[in-house]
Amino acid sequence: MMNIYAENLSKYFGRVAALADVSFNIDAKRVVIIGQNGSGKSTLLSILYGLLHPSKGVLKINGYEPYRMREKAAREMTIAFERPRFDVNVRVRDVYKIVRENGDGDCIELFWERIGVKNFAETFLPDLSSGQKQLVQLMQAICRDSRIKVLDEPFSHLDVKNVELIGEYILERDLEVVLTTHLPEEAEWIGDYFVMLREGKLVWQGRVEDIGGEDIYEVYLRYRVPSSLSVYSKLGYVAIVRSSYEELLELLNENRIRGFKKLGVRRYFSD
Repeated sequence: MMNIYAENLSKYFGRVAALADVSFNIDAKRVVIIGQNGSGKSTLLSILYGLLHPSKGVLKINGYEPYRMREKAAREMTIAFERPRFDVNVRVRDVYKIVRENGDGDCIELFWERIGVKNFAETFLPDLSSGQKQLVQLMQAICRDSRIKVLDEPFSHLDVKNVELIGEYILERDLEVVLTTHLPEEAEWIGDYFVMLREGKLVWQGRVEDIGGEDIYEVYLRYRVPSSLSVYSKLGYVAIVRSSYEELLELLNENRIRGFKKLGVRRYFSD
């Protein structure tokens, strides 16, 4: 179980606030930071890993500020970015050898054999496709010996089969993970605690049980969000909203939405 604590956490880039007075105190194993592009997810993750200093406020993970104790953070955490860049001209097999010497054998077997990273073992890192780069980066972040896996949109370039294999591994091994996503389905599946951001601000936080107990729904839209709904997040024709069952049923009968479900009911469970 990890603890992540933030108090009045803010980060400015010039006059733009990527994060604005975000506060929370979390004890969980799998924390999912959810929000649209530009919501501040990656900025929060970069501060948590110690790559950025906050402009104001504080963030601590397991009692220390990672941006002030970079060596400790690097020992305890491994990270995978949404858009990996490899400037080192080495082959995939060289990365595999390094990870194999400092990582979990079952995890490496998953990536190398079942997911098929070995199929492009002789390719130089800069020549990989976006999906291949994502797999190599996830292999080193998830399989290397570290307490906490920090994953920025880890499934964005992967096919459904590989997403399922990696997600199941995270859950079956009960790994400590901090993960960002803009997809509610991924959040429900992986997370046991959620931090929802919009335009740099915290709009909701809680456990999956809290979501199930509140009037928060995933709504499938026809055209636009009905003005009566309070929206937490929206992606395309899917919105996370606060509403009553009766109101959504009325909107459905009026043909103003395509459907809805209580957020969290399809969450993946693992024994």
